[in-house]
Amino acid sequence: MLQHRLSQPDKITGKADFDQPSALSFMVFVLLYFPCIATIAAILRESGSWKYAFFSIGYNTVLAWILSFAVYRLALLF
Repeated sequence: MLQHRLSQPDKITGKADFDQPSALSFMVFVLLYFPCIATIAAILRESGSWKYAFFSIGYNTVLAWILSFAVYRLALLF
């Protein structure tokens, strides 16, 4: 069972790969990080500039990191 395998301690570090706060934070990050290549291509085609495509990548990645960090810290409180 995947849940059991993810909560087992690692042989090298002795800690589980994911605890509840880190798993929740990881899910939030994956939900929000930079869009797929097709989306970047569509932004590039519609705007005609790489500036907006790179802005989308940077903005979404930074936003995902900040929100996942906040979720992790909040989850540690509970």
